[in-house]
Amino acid sequence: MNRIFLFILILVIIAGGALIGFWAVNLPGSVVINDSRGELVSLHTGVAAIALIVFGGLVAAVWWVISGLFVLPGKIGRSRQSNRARKANMALAEGLLAAEAGDSTHALKLARKAVKHAEDERLKLLLEARAAEANDDWAGAERAWGQLTRLPGGQLAGLRGSAMAAAERGDQSTAEARAREALGLKSNADWPFNSLFDLQVARGEWSRALETLAIGEKRGLISGDSLRRRRAVLHTAGAVGLPHDRKQEAQKALAEAIRAAPGFPPAAWHGARHLMIDGKEKAAQGVLELGWKARPHPALAQLSRRLVPQDARENIAARLQALVETYPTHRESRILSAELAMDRADWVEAVKSLALLVEENPTGRLCLLMERALKGYGDQDEAQRWGRMAASASREADWSDIDPKGNAFDFAQRDWSRLVYAFGDVGDLVHPRYETYGRELEAGRVLAIAGPEDDRIAPPKAPSDRLTPPLDYAEDDD
Repeated sequence: MNRIFLFILILVIIAGGALIGFWAVNLPGSVVINDSRGELVSLHTGVAAIALIVFGGLVAAVWWVISGLFVLPGKIGRSRQSNRARKANMALAEGLLAAEAGDSTHALKLARKAVKHAEDERLKLLLEARAAEANDDWAGAERAWGQLTRLPGGQLAGLRGSAMAAAERGDQSTAEARAREALGLKSNADWPFNSLFDLQVARGEWSRALETLAIGEKRGLISGDSLRRRRAVLHTAGAVGLPHDRKQEAQKALAEAIRAAPGFPPAAWHGARHLMIDGKEKAAQGVLELGWKARPHPALAQLSRRLVPQDARENIAARLQALVETYPTHRESRILSAELAMDRADWVEAVKSLALLVEENPTGRLCLLMERALKGYGDQDEAQRWGRMAASASREADWSDIDPKGNAFDFAQRDWSRLVYAFGDVGDLVHPRYETYGRELEAGRVLAIAGPEDDRIAPPKAPSDRLTPPLDYAEDDD
């Protein structure tokens, strides 16, 4: 393409020269000049014009050569600088790629090469830090990131790298300080908030994490359900860890947790338990009903049973029925209705209710409840069959929140930290006991209320005919 353009340009010049020559030859008259001896010399006008054009071209050529000699050193310098920048960029690019690939030896070699050629100190420090990280030299990486924070435009990146390097070498206080310093900068980056929040949650610093969460909300870094659920977990975790002499502060925190996320059962359970201890049973029942309406959980029903020690059966049944009525279509409400039927020795109604639930999902908990209902009805053989089925049936994650003693949501600090994200970001509520197959409350066991074997309850007389499988209980027997 360049050759064609050059050829056309030469043709244009030749054609232009021919036209100028033709024009000059046809010019009329002559030009008279004095030579060096004082004699007059007459030249045809065309010849004089051509000579003038040639002379101008010579002058222009000479001027181009002379000016080129003056600017030649600058061109040579710029060429060397461009070549140096090209080598530096190549070394930086290859070094960063080697660092990301985990080739620490090659990355360090290219970092030293880049230092010789690169003029931007920020790029050299960036590659040096990345190469040190690839070599697990966290102290060297932190040193390079720290130098980068002092250069224009490198403060935020340097603080992030310093925080990560400090965390890798186990210096959590320095990592927090770097994240806090970055959070104070005017930036839309979300890593300072996330890093600081994660560090505080990991250490169980619930109050500080709440403060950081408020900053994130103000800057628009977190919002919606995730914000509210995280806040509920943090308030609940903080309240549970307070001593008894700060119970008012704990109750206030639990109220904030319920207000933030009514569907967080631990907040409702602990809030109601605090009120129960203070003798405020009606207020505690109100909190349980609020929590049940948002998200029914078996632990709330267990606590409702025990709100008043040695309470009358009628009162217990009324409280549990009030829970059911807040969300009657929920699975837990249907299970609770079946338990209430067993409490009043209405075994047929209990079996009918449980049969529909078992058909949906035959968990170990439902199998044990079915075993209890069938024992009360009088079909011992069928009850034993359901008891055997319970051993191999699937477990329920929610039931794992209740330990063998009936205590619920008894989380360690690391478990609360886990819930900040599991429930806060996703809405999941699973006790680690479920994942580790730790012991939990027996699904068929009811606390603080007599079972069908109690002497105060007279089970109905067993029918002469053996009952058919539970799914056949569609109509009451006459």
